[in-house]
Amino acid sequence: MEKESEKTPKVPKTFLTVGPTLHYSHRNVQRYWLLAAFVFSLACLFWSRVVTGQFWAFNFASQRIPDFWELGRSTITGVSIFEYPWQIIVLGLLMGVLAVVPVLTAQLMSFGHSFIFILAVFFLANLPGFSAFLVVSCLAAAARPLRFRSRIIAIALCMAPQLAYWGAFGGARGVEPLEWGFSFAPWIWAWLTGMTIAGLVIGIGHYTRYKPGLIWVFTTTTLLLALGFFVWKIGFDELDYQLYVAQSNPEEVAEFRDHSIRDALDRTITDPTEKEYRSGFSYPSEPIPLREELKREIQIQLIQDRWPTWLILPDELLYQDKREQLNAQYDRFIRPPQPWWMPQAVHREIVTRRARSNRMPIALYYKALLNEYSPDLRRIQQDETLHFFNDYPQERASRVWFRLYSDFGRSPESAEARWRMARQLAGAKDVAKARKLLDEADRIASDQLAIDEKAEAVPADGLFSAFQPSPDTAMTAQKLRDLLRRIYELRTLISDENLAGGDDALTRVAELAMLNPHSLDYERRLDLLLGQLGEKDPLRDNLLLEKVKLIADDQGRAERLGELSREFQNTDGGMQALYELSRLHLRTYQREPKKESLLQATNMLTSFLSLYPRSFYATQVKKNLDGLPKAE
Repeated sequence: MEKESEKTPKVPKTFLTVGPTLHYSHRNVQRYWLLAAFVFSLACLFWSRVVTGQFWAFNFASQRIPDFWELGRSTITGVSIFEYPWQIIVLGLLMGVLAVVPVLTAQLMSFGHSFIFILAVFFLANLPGFSAFLVVSCLAAAARPLRFRSRIIAIALCMAPQLAYWGAFGGARGVEPLEWGFSFAPWIWAWLTGMTIAGLVIGIGHYTRYKPGLIWVFTTTTLLLALGFFVWKIGFDELDYQLYVAQSNPEEVAEFRDHSIRDALDRTITDPTEKEYRSGFSYPSEPIPLREELKREIQIQLIQDRWPTWLILPDELLYQDKREQLNAQYDRFIRPPQPWWMPQAVHREIVTRRARSNRMPIALYYKALLNEYSPDLRRIQQDETLHFFNDYPQERASRVWFRLYSDFGRSPESAEARWRMARQLAGAKDVAKARKLLDEADRIASDQLAIDEKAEAVPADGLFSAFQPSPDTAMTAQKLRDLLRRIYELRTLISDENLAGGDDALTRVAELAMLNPHSLDYERRLDLLLGQLGEKDPLRDNLLLEKVKLIADDQGRAERLGELSREFQNTDGGMQALYELSRLHLRTYQREPKKESLLQATNMLTSFLSLYPRSFYATQVKKNLDGLPKAE
C-alpha cells in the first residue's frame, strides 16, 4: 500500500499583520511601547498648551461639527504664526510627531498598539478630526497590501490621509489670501518632520533589526526640540499674554462702546409685570414723566455701578459681567493660577518670573484702564445712551496704576500712570510732585511717539508683509498724542499763572483738577467755584470754558466758544476755547462736507495758527488744515 504524501494545510493570511518589533521579548517591547506612549502623550499635552493655553482642553460639550475638524485656527489664535514665525517650527515639529508616530507604531508593531496614540490625539491634543484620519492611516500601515519591501515608501503612502486633512482643514479662515497661503507652512513642516522621523527610525532600524526603543527616542528628541524652540523664541509668558491680554483691550470691547438704553426702557415700561409692580408705588402714570423718573432711578443705581433690578436688560448692557471676566483674564496673566499637580516651589518661580515679564506693563495698563471705565450719567438723561468715560482717575484703579509706575517706570504705559497720579496729586495740592510726574510723562510719551512715527514711515510690503511682530506697547501714536494733550492741559491748569489768584488759589485749582466732568453735579460745582472768583482771577477763563463745553447744542456752543476766545485772548483758557471752536467747525465739515462749513473750518484753523503759532496745539491744527481741500 502506497503511503500518501501528507500536505501541509494552508493558513489564510490575515488582513492586518504584525510588525518586526513584536518578534522580540514581550516585556521589552511593552516597556518601550509604554515609554513611547508616555512621551507621545506629553507631546499631545504640549500641543494643547501651545494652542489653547491649557494642558488639557478637551470638552465633550464643545465638540461641535466645525470645531471637530478645525485646525487652521491654531495658526492665528494665541501665538499667531504671523507675529511669531518661529511658531511655524514649533507647530510643525509637534504635528509631525502626532502624524507619524502612530503610523510607525502600526507598521513596526500592530494596529492595536497604535490605537493608544490615536486616543491621545483625540483626547489630550484635542484633535478629534485629525484622529479620525489617523485611524485610516494606521489601518493602512498595518494592512498586508501595504507591506512593501521599502517601509519608507509605505509610510509615505500611509501619510496621505494626514496630507488630505491638512489640505482640507489646515488653512486659516477669514484672512487675506497671502496669509491663507502661509497658514499651511506649519503642516508642510510637519510632513517634513514626520518623514524625517520615519526615515531615521526605519533607517537605523534596518541595521538593528527593528529592536524596540527607536520610536520613543526620536519622539522624545523631537518633543525636546519643539519645547526648546518655543521657550527660546516665544516663551510661555508670551503665550499667556496673547491668550489673556493682547486680545482683550478694553477699548475694543463691545460692551464698553455706546449702547442705547431706549429699547430696554420701552420694554420695561410696556412689560405687564413691571406695570403691575409700579401700580403699587407712586410712579407717574403718563409716559413722558414716567420715563424721566425711571431714568433718574437708573442714574442713581449706576452711581453704585449697578442696574436697577426692574430694568429688562439685553446682553450688550451687562458691562459689569464683562468687566469681571476681563479682570479674571488679566489676573491669569499677572499672577498665573497654580494647577493641582504643580509643586509650590515651581509655581512661586513662575510667578516671580512673570512679574518681570516685559508684557506686564501692558497687562497692568489694560487692567487699570478697564477699572477706570464708568458710565456717563449725564448721557443717560440727555439721549438715553450708555456711554463710558475713562479720563477721570477712579479709586478702584489707583493701586494698579501705582504698581505700573513703581515697577515698570520706564515703560510707555507708565506715562499714562504718571498723568493720573499727577492729577490726583494736584487735587491733593501737591503741585510740585504733580509737575515732576508730568515732566516725566511728557518725556516718556514724546520719546515713544518719535519711535512710533519713525516706524510708521517705513511701509511694510513685499512677499513677507503678512509677518508683522506683535507690538511692544499698548500706547499707539494716537494714544500718545492724546496723552500729551492731557499732560499739557493739566500742566497749564496747575501753572504759576493760575496759582496767582490769591490765598485760596491753590485750593480752587486743586478742586477744579479733581472735578469729574461726567458727574451729575459738575455744572453746579463749577458755578460754586465761579462764585468764589473775582473778575480778574486767572482761573476764571478755565471755569467758563468748562461750562461752555457742557452746552449740548453745537451752534450755541460755537457762539460761546467764539465769545470766550475773544474775551480771554492770549490766556490759556482763551487759546483752548479757540482750539475747541476750530475742532467743532472741523467736525461739522466732516459730518456735512459743504462749501460753507469748509470755509468756516479753514478760517478757524488759520486764525488759530496766526494767533498762537507756537502753542502746543499748533502742530495738530496745521495737520488738520493741511488735510482740508482748498476752498474754491
